[in-house]
Amino acid sequence: MMPVGETLLGQIRAVYLGRATDEEILKRKVASGGAVTAMLTYALEKDLIEGVVTAKRTKGLEGEAVVARTKEELLETAGNRWSIVPFAARIKAKIEEEDLKKVAVVCLPCQAQFFGQMRDFPILETDFGNRIKYIVSLFCMGTFAFEAFLNYLRVKYGVRAEEIEDIRLSREFLEIHRETGVLAIPLKEAFSYLQTGCLVCSDYTGVWSDVSAGFVESEPGWTVLITRNQRGEELVRGAEKEGYLELRDGSHVLGDVLKKAREKLARAQRNMAQLL
Repeated sequence: MMPVGETLLGQIRAVYLGRATDEEILKRKVASGGAVTAMLTYALEKDLIEGVVTAKRTKGLEGEAVVARTKEELLETAGNRWSIVPFAARIKAKIEEEDLKKVAVVCLPCQAQFFGQMRDFPILETDFGNRIKYIVSLFCMGTFAFEAFLNYLRVKYGVRAEEIEDIRLSREFLEIHRETGVLAIPLKEAFSYLQTGCLVCSDYTGVWSDVSAGFVESEPGWTVLITRNQRGEELVRGAEKEGYLELRDGSHVLGDVLKKAREKLARAQRNMAQLL
């Protein structure tokens, strides 16, 4: 029988700690280590893909699905995702509009499941899974119910959507970064404004992806990269070989990732029990 940890984290080929070697990527506002940006820059510049379909924040917590074709365009999309962008509804149009044959998708675990199942088990002729070469999932504890969360920030803390420059997660707080400073909100308080679907979701890392990426507090400045198959392993190792990524063994942080995954599973089980 497969150990509970492996079942919860999905199929694991290898675990790395990655960091971009490009100083421009490291200096910009990217998630810890900038490894995802570096890895996908490699894929673009070596013509492994034609574009990266991802979310770009427009203002506050609002976002839109975009296709990035260069490192600069990727850098504009880098950062944390705290609001859900309706990828599934827009990605097909984006791919067809630009006639893309090979793309990478950067998404959340729930979206990775949709794309992974469509790619691996196509049903309809209109499916576009054959155009998705890489699926990169970001670790996720949930996304916020957009209007309710912004209203809560405005009413309780006087924070307007247009003031928000970044949102970061620490051990006990959600940090709202503004030009005037950082507002630290207790996680328990902030997480009461998560999307309803997130409250019953048990996937923290994105088990249907080729590569899962996130961070742990014990390794600041590094991105945790979990490869799940040969496709993901070749992407990560190729980026290292070509000098885009610096890699270290990351097996020692798997316990930290598993702890978060168990917390999300427990939350989902509690909420499901209340619904049944």
